[in-house]
Amino acid sequence: RRQTDAIILEGRIAVNKEIVFEPGIRVIPFMDIIQFDGVTVDDWESLNGYQLPPSTSDGSNNNNKPKQVFDYIKYWKPKGIICTTDRTIQHNILSHLEYYNDFQTTTGNRVYPVGRLDKDTSGLMLLTSDGRLPNSALRGKYKRYKTYSVVVDRRIREMDAEKWRKGVIITTIAQRDRGVRMELTTPTKPALVEVLDDYSFEISIVEGRNRQIRKMCAALGYDVVSLHRSSFMGISLDG
Repeated sequence: RRQTDAIILEGRIAVNKEIVFEPGIRVIPFMDIIQFDGVTVDDWESLNGYQLPPSTSDGSNNNNKPKQVFDYIKYWKPKGIICTTDRTIQHNILSHLEYYNDFQTTTGNRVYPVGRLDKDTSGLMLLTSDGRLPNSALRGKYKRYKTYSVVVDRRIREMDAEKWRKGVIITTIAQRDRGVRMELTTPTKPALVEVLDDYSFEISIVEGRNRQIRKMCAALGYDVVSLHRSSFMGISLDG
């Protein structure tokens, strides 16, 4: 969304042939014409989940308002699959979803992952064509808990579990506005941690820093043997 706002502020978007400079301007589906760098964006309505209501037998519409229809997908991501929509990258999540699970969207809209899991992590991924979901799930005060099962290479000490609960200092790469990448060295936010046995624990976090759990473990001298996400936003793989 920040990239879209920047494009609008640069004067590259026109609505009904008038350049707009106001992010968040309202447009009317199936009436307004949108152009990007002077080129008309055909069928922009369906890209945003809009559909015209079905016509009655006399050719009229039961409801004059276009209806938004979205896809919401709960997917078990295997280890080795990459959370990217770039189909030129081998083992991308969209191609895997379609080829191995014979999946097709019900609306024909393009779907995107909500957040990501790294290549070596398995578990729950949500995909959707609804652009509101990532904002409501990942941004600011709306961030939701993500729960992971972790197996490490040596016995877990309770004092280390307590450090994970309170936060440990890690360094991650953060992407700021306009694609600028910066190193961020700060403590992690408090987490919910339950030690399951000598070598495994369950952790719930609200942050989504790059390879966060692996780096939290490495900060205390542990290597992660396996990492699996079991739930996100209260949604689990089981039901």
